[in-house]
Amino acid sequence: MIKTARQLEIKTIKKANKASAVGRLMLGLINNWEEFFQCDQIEYEKIPRRILKGGKSDIKNRLSKEIDKFCKENFNNLTTETLTRLYDDIKGKRGIELPLTEFEKNYGGINAHVLKGNPKHLTISISLWGLQLKFPEDFLSKDLICGIEIMSDYSVKLKDFEDKKHVELTTQKEAISKLIRMKEYSQRSIMLTAFNLLESYLNGIAWDFYNSNGDQNLSNKKIKEIKDTSSVSIRDKLYKYPSIISGIELTQDNMINDFLENIKPFRDSLVHSSPFSAPDKFGGYDKLKKFYDLNEVVVILTVWYLVQIIKKIQKHIGKVDIPEWLSGLESFLNEKYSIIITEYGQIGKEKSRPPMKIEEIAGETSANTPKP
Repeated sequence: MIKTARQLEIKTIKKANKASAVGRLMLGLINNWEEFFQCDQIEYEKIPRRILKGGKSDIKNRLSKEIDKFCKENFNNLTTETLTRLYDDIKGKRGIELPLTEFEKNYGGINAHVLKGNPKHLTISISLWGLQLKFPEDFLSKDLICGIEIMSDYSVKLKDFEDKKHVELTTQKEAISKLIRMKEYSQRSIMLTAFNLLESYLNGIAWDFYNSNGDQNLSNKKIKEIKDTSSVSIRDKLYKYPSIISGIELTQDNMINDFLENIKPFRDSLVHSSPFSAPDKFGGYDKLKKFYDLNEVVVILTVWYLVQIIKKIQKHIGKVDIPEWLSGLESFLNEKYSIIITEYGQIGKEKSRPPMKIEEIAGETSANTPKP
């Protein structure tokens, strides 16, 4: 069926308006969904022809150039046609979330400066908040910062009791106990989140590598190690994944070994809490003692070690830039905890539990420990 000039003008204007609406949505310039839907609710058929012609002329002289510029600056092979289709997909669900690989397959590639060096396994989210990049490493690194801030807040509150006499403290057992519980809860959460972040990072670089390269030049053993992330130990991931990805063996490293031998037992005591000691091949340490001895210094150093190890692995696999999520975490540590990092540069037995005055004053390590 042959379309009239009026119908062609309406079609051109609709496409351009939809494409423009998607661009503004990605930039976070849409205030509500009604505003986003507005361009699709206009009764173009009732608009006088002279106005339609003016609209078409404006698209040719201005709007189409702005859309093309937006597409070229941020995407590869994204066109007005593609943006129009994306508009319809977004409209149906009031937003869209897709893995990067699926988004690029359906709509077009995203330029490097938009991705900011973030991992290929990220999810593209488009909503009233604009275009956002979602991936576990970013979430978990921010969780660590939040957890550390919470822990720090309770540490400050506990310091108010340090110079008080025991007889004064006994009248405030319940309040002190609650502060201790909140602080220690945050410490345990930080420790677990740090290891979640490390494993998420390692699994992520394994997936990115396999997704980009497939199984070419890999033995069946290496393919299984890369793909079956749930059955590979954290120790093996730390050494084998960087070696497989780079093709260059990551030799035994003092920092990684120190992390595994001196910090990981604290995490294991939380995940596998038990009155039984660890097997001799894993150091034979007292799990309950590690559980109780976890403190602020240990968790801060855990996160610091985590950052340094990831930077080391990034360098080994040929990544020049530090991920934004990692540099943010490192900057936070350097700003807030440079004294601890400097003083406790290496985890050692003597420094695994520095003095914790308020916990001892409040009887936290005695039989008279106040319970929440």
